[in-house]
Amino acid sequence: MKKNICISAVLVTISSICMAEDNKQLPFPGTVTGNVGVLSSYDLRGMTNSPENDKATVQAGLEYSHPTGFYLGYWGSTLGYSLKDYDTATKKYTGSNSFENDFSIGYRGKINEDLGYTVGGTYYYYAQSDAKSDFFETLLGVNYKRLALTAQTATKNSSTTNKGDTYLLAAYSHPLPSEFTANVAVGAYYYDKDKNLTTTEDFTFRHLNLGLSHPLGTTGANMSLDFIVGGYDREDKKQKNKVVAGLKYTF
Repeated sequence: MKKNICISAVLVTISSICMAEDNKQLPFPGTVTGNVGVLSSYDLRGMTNSPENDKATVQAGLEYSHPTGFYLGYWGSTLGYSLKDYDTATKKYTGSNSFENDFSIGYRGKINEDLGYTVGGTYYYYAQSDAKSDFFETLLGVNYKRLALTAQTATKNSSTTNKGDTYLLAAYSHPLPSEFTANVAVGAYYYDKDKNLTTTEDFTFRHLNLGLSHPLGTTGANMSLDFIVGGYDREDKKQKNKVVAGLKYTF
Protein backbone atom coordinates (compact mmCIF):
# COMPACT_ATOMS: atom_id res chain seq x y z
CA MET A 1 0.00 0.00 0.00
CA LYS A 2 2.96 2.35 0.60
CA LYS A 3 3.77 2.14 -3.12
CA ASN A 4 0.22 3.09 -4.04
CA ILE A 5 0.20 6.11 -1.70
CA CYS A 6 3.59 7.29 -3.00
CA ILE A 7 2.58 7.02 -6.66
CA SER A 8 -0.70 8.84 -6.03
CA ALA A 9 1.07 11.56 -4.04
CA VAL A 10 3.65 12.13 -6.78
CA LEU A 11 1.01 12.40 -9.51
CA VAL A 12 -1.16 14.75 -7.45
CA THR A 13 1.91 16.93 -6.77
CA ILE A 14 2.77 17.07 -10.49
CA SER A 15 -0.82 18.00 -11.36
CA SER A 16 -0.83 20.75 -8.69
CA ILE A 17 2.36 22.24 -10.17
CA CYS A 18 0.88 22.19 -13.67
CA MET A 19 -2.30 23.87 -12.47
CA ALA A 20 -0.36 26.45 -10.46
CA GLU A 21 1.68 27.40 -13.54
CA ASP A 22 -1.47 27.57 -15.68
CA ASN A 23 -0.39 24.58 -17.77
CA LYS A 24 2.98 26.15 -18.63
CA GLN A 25 4.65 24.42 -21.56
CA LEU A 26 7.45 21.94 -21.00
CA PRO A 27 11.04 23.05 -21.71
CA PHE A 28 10.98 20.61 -24.65
CA PRO A 29 8.35 19.77 -27.30
CA GLY A 30 5.37 17.71 -26.17
CA THR A 31 2.87 17.42 -23.37
CA VAL A 32 2.48 15.34 -20.21
CA THR A 33 -0.93 14.15 -19.04
CA GLY A 34 -1.89 11.96 -16.14
CA ASN A 35 -4.65 10.50 -14.03
CA VAL A 36 -5.32 9.09 -10.58
CA GLY A 37 -8.38 6.97 -9.88
CA VAL A 38 -10.18 4.53 -7.62
CA LEU A 39 -12.36 1.61 -8.79
CA SER A 40 -14.62 -0.58 -6.70
CA SER A 41 -12.82 -3.57 -8.29
CA TYR A 42 -10.24 -4.27 -11.02
CA ASP A 43 -11.62 -6.80 -13.51
CA LEU A 44 -9.00 -7.05 -16.25
CA ARG A 45 -10.61 -7.56 -19.66
CA GLY A 46 -13.86 -8.82 -18.19
CA MET A 47 -12.39 -11.48 -15.87
CA THR A 48 -15.01 -11.08 -13.15
CA ASN A 49 -14.67 -14.61 -11.71
CA SER A 50 -11.05 -13.97 -10.78
CA PRO A 51 -10.55 -10.19 -10.64
CA GLU A 52 -7.14 -8.58 -10.33
CA ASN A 53 -8.58 -6.96 -7.21
CA ASP A 54 -12.10 -7.54 -5.89
CA LYS A 55 -11.75 -4.64 -3.43
CA ALA A 56 -11.23 -0.89 -3.89
CA THR A 57 -8.36 -0.44 -6.35
CA VAL A 58 -6.00 2.54 -6.69
CA GLN A 59 -4.77 3.21 -10.23
CA ALA A 60 -2.61 5.96 -11.74
CA GLY A 61 -0.86 6.84 -14.96
CA LEU A 62 1.37 9.35 -16.78
CA GLU A 63 1.95 9.84 -20.51
CA TYR A 64 4.34 11.97 -22.52
CA SER A 65 3.22 12.78 -26.07
CA HIS A 66 5.51 14.33 -28.71
CA PRO A 67 4.05 16.50 -31.53
CA THR A 68 5.23 13.90 -34.07
CA GLY A 69 2.87 11.30 -32.55
CA PHE A 70 5.45 9.39 -30.51
CA TYR A 71 4.39 8.61 -26.92
CA LEU A 72 5.72 7.05 -23.71
CA GLY A 73 3.44 6.00 -20.88
CA TYR A 74 3.25 4.43 -17.46
CA TRP A 75 0.20 3.00 -15.70
CA GLY A 76 0.01 1.19 -12.36
CA SER A 77 -2.60 -0.55 -10.23
CA THR A 78 -2.91 -2.26 -6.88
CA LEU A 79 -3.66 -5.98 -7.02
CA GLY A 80 -5.59 -8.17 -4.62
CA TYR A 81 -3.04 -11.00 -4.61
CA SER A 82 0.67 -11.74 -4.64
CA LEU A 83 2.17 -13.54 -7.63
CA LYS A 84 4.67 -15.13 -5.25
CA ASP A 85 1.93 -16.83 -3.22
CA TYR A 86 0.17 -19.61 -5.15
CA ASP A 87 -2.25 -22.07 -3.52
CA THR A 88 -1.94 -25.35 -5.41
CA ALA A 89 -5.15 -26.67 -3.83
CA THR A 90 -7.38 -23.84 -5.07
CA LYS A 91 -5.16 -22.99 -8.07
CA LYS A 92 -5.31 -19.31 -7.10
CA TYR A 93 -2.85 -16.62 -6.07
CA THR A 94 -3.23 -15.32 -2.51
CA GLY A 95 -1.79 -12.45 -0.48
CA SER A 96 -2.00 -8.78 -1.50
CA ASN A 97 1.53 -7.50 -2.03
CA SER A 98 1.75 -7.27 -5.83
CA PHE A 99 1.54 -4.13 -7.92
CA GLU A 100 1.01 -4.01 -11.68
CA ASN A 101 3.29 -1.72 -13.68
CA ASP A 102 2.60 -1.14 -17.39
CA PHE A 103 5.24 0.64 -19.51
CA SER A 104 4.01 1.71 -22.95
CA ILE A 105 5.68 3.06 -26.08
CA GLY A 106 4.26 3.76 -29.50
CA TYR A 107 3.22 6.09 -32.28
CA ARG A 108 -0.15 7.66 -33.09
CA GLY A 109 -0.76 8.88 -36.61
CA LYS A 110 -3.58 10.48 -38.57
CA ILE A 111 -4.81 9.67 -42.04
CA ASN A 112 -7.33 12.54 -41.95
CA GLU A 113 -9.25 14.54 -39.34
CA ASP A 114 -11.53 11.60 -38.48
CA LEU A 115 -9.34 8.56 -39.10
CA GLY A 116 -6.23 7.65 -37.13
CA TYR A 117 -4.06 4.70 -36.13
CA THR A 118 -1.76 3.51 -33.33
CA VAL A 119 1.27 1.19 -33.39
CA GLY A 120 3.01 0.31 -30.15
CA GLY A 121 3.37 -2.06 -27.27
CA THR A 122 3.26 -2.50 -23.50
CA TYR A 123 5.57 -4.28 -21.09
CA TYR A 124 3.79 -5.66 -18.01
CA TYR A 125 5.96 -5.83 -14.90
CA TYR A 126 4.50 -7.20 -11.66
CA ALA A 127 6.22 -6.16 -8.44
CA GLN A 128 6.60 -8.93 -5.86
CA SER A 129 6.60 -11.65 -8.52
CA ASP A 130 8.97 -13.82 -10.51
CA ALA A 131 10.10 -13.19 -14.08
CA LYS A 132 7.53 -15.69 -15.43
CA SER A 133 4.77 -13.19 -14.67
CA ASP A 134 6.17 -10.39 -16.85
CA PHE A 135 5.54 -10.17 -20.59
CA PHE A 136 5.32 -7.82 -23.59
CA GLU A 137 2.27 -7.17 -25.77
CA THR A 138 2.19 -5.53 -29.18
CA LEU A 139 -0.57 -3.04 -30.00
CA LEU A 140 -2.25 -2.26 -33.32
CA GLY A 141 -5.20 0.09 -33.41
CA VAL A 142 -7.40 2.20 -35.65
CA ASN A 143 -9.84 4.90 -34.59
CA TYR A 144 -12.63 6.66 -36.46
CA LYS A 145 -14.16 9.64 -34.61
CA ARG A 146 -15.41 8.12 -31.32
CA LEU A 147 -14.94 4.48 -32.34
CA ALA A 148 -11.66 2.68 -31.56
CA LEU A 149 -10.57 -0.85 -32.56
CA THR A 150 -7.44 -2.43 -31.07
CA ALA A 151 -5.60 -5.76 -31.12
CA GLN A 152 -3.03 -6.63 -28.44
CA THR A 153 -0.87 -9.74 -28.84
CA ALA A 154 1.36 -11.40 -26.21
CA THR A 155 4.90 -12.07 -27.48
CA LYS A 156 5.89 -14.71 -24.89
CA ASN A 157 4.50 -17.28 -22.50
CA SER A 158 3.90 -16.09 -18.94
CA SER A 159 1.95 -17.16 -15.87
CA THR A 160 -1.16 -15.55 -17.40
CA THR A 161 -0.62 -15.75 -21.18
CA ASN A 162 0.38 -18.01 -24.02
CA LYS A 163 2.55 -16.53 -26.74
CA GLY A 164 0.18 -15.41 -29.49
CA ASP A 165 -2.85 -14.74 -27.28
CA THR A 166 -4.63 -11.75 -28.86
CA TYR A 167 -7.14 -9.46 -27.15
CA LEU A 168 -9.52 -7.67 -29.52
CA LEU A 169 -11.45 -4.62 -28.32
CA ALA A 170 -14.03 -2.31 -29.88
CA ALA A 171 -14.85 0.80 -27.82
CA TYR A 172 -17.30 3.62 -28.52
CA SER A 173 -18.35 6.69 -26.56
CA HIS A 174 -21.28 9.02 -27.22
CA PRO A 175 -22.19 12.31 -25.50
CA LEU A 176 -25.59 12.48 -23.79
CA PRO A 177 -27.61 15.38 -22.36
CA SER A 178 -26.57 16.98 -19.05
CA GLU A 179 -22.86 16.23 -19.64
CA PHE A 180 -23.28 12.45 -19.38
CA THR A 181 -21.31 10.18 -21.70
CA ALA A 182 -22.33 6.67 -22.74
CA ASN A 183 -19.47 4.20 -23.06
CA VAL A 184 -19.70 0.81 -24.77
CA ALA A 185 -16.87 -1.74 -25.12
CA VAL A 186 -16.87 -5.26 -26.54
CA GLY A 187 -13.89 -7.54 -25.96
CA ALA A 188 -12.99 -10.89 -27.51
CA TYR A 189 -9.97 -13.20 -27.32
CA TYR A 190 -8.06 -15.40 -29.72
CA TYR A 191 -6.23 -18.02 -27.64
CA ASP A 192 -3.07 -19.80 -28.69
CA LYS A 193 -3.22 -23.46 -27.61
CA ASP A 194 0.31 -23.62 -26.27
CA LYS A 195 1.16 -26.16 -23.56
CA ASN A 196 2.04 -23.31 -21.21
CA LEU A 197 -1.57 -22.71 -20.07
CA THR A 198 -4.50 -25.10 -20.35
CA THR A 199 -6.62 -23.91 -23.26
CA THR A 200 -9.74 -25.49 -24.74
CA GLU A 201 -11.00 -22.58 -26.86
CA ASP A 202 -9.61 -20.91 -29.98
CA PHE A 203 -11.82 -17.81 -29.85
CA THR A 204 -14.29 -16.47 -27.27
CA PHE A 205 -16.47 -13.46 -26.55
CA ARG A 206 -14.81 -12.07 -23.41
CA HIS A 207 -17.00 -9.23 -22.14
CA LEU A 208 -19.43 -6.40 -22.89
CA ASN A 209 -19.15 -3.18 -20.89
CA LEU A 210 -22.07 -0.73 -20.75
CA GLY A 211 -21.23 2.44 -18.86
CA LEU A 212 -22.06 6.02 -17.99
CA SER A 213 -19.63 8.75 -16.93
CA HIS A 214 -20.10 12.32 -15.73
CA PRO A 215 -17.69 15.11 -14.79
CA LEU A 216 -17.71 16.46 -11.24
CA GLY A 217 -18.11 20.13 -12.10
CA THR A 218 -14.83 21.74 -13.18
CA THR A 219 -12.63 19.72 -10.81
CA GLY A 220 -11.12 17.57 -13.57
CA ALA A 221 -12.61 14.47 -11.97
CA ASN A 222 -15.11 12.07 -13.53
CA MET A 223 -17.36 9.49 -11.90
CA SER A 224 -18.31 6.34 -13.77
CA LEU A 225 -20.57 3.32 -13.47
CA ASP A 226 -20.08 0.25 -15.66
CA PHE A 227 -22.12 -2.92 -16.03
CA ILE A 228 -19.94 -5.82 -17.18
CA VAL A 229 -21.65 -8.62 -19.07
CA GLY A 230 -19.30 -11.54 -18.53
CA GLY A 231 -18.16 -13.72 -21.41
CA TYR A 232 -15.88 -16.78 -21.40
CA ASP A 233 -12.24 -17.50 -20.61
CA ARG A 234 -9.75 -19.80 -22.36
CA GLU A 235 -11.32 -22.87 -20.72
CA ASP A 236 -14.86 -21.79 -21.71
CA LYS A 237 -15.79 -20.82 -18.14
CA LYS A 238 -18.63 -18.28 -18.00
CA GLN A 239 -17.74 -15.03 -16.24
CA LYS A 240 -20.36 -13.50 -13.96
CA ASN A 241 -22.03 -10.14 -14.59
CA LYS A 242 -20.89 -7.29 -12.40
CA VAL A 243 -21.25 -3.55 -11.66
CA VAL A 244 -18.09 -1.46 -11.16
CA ALA A 245 -18.04 2.14 -9.89
CA GLY A 246 -15.13 4.49 -10.39
CA LEU A 247 -13.77 7.98 -9.70
CA LYS A 248 -10.88 9.39 -11.78
CA TYR A 249 -9.04 12.71 -11.70
CA THR A 250 -7.32 13.71 -14.94
CA PHE A 251 -4.70 16.41 -15.40
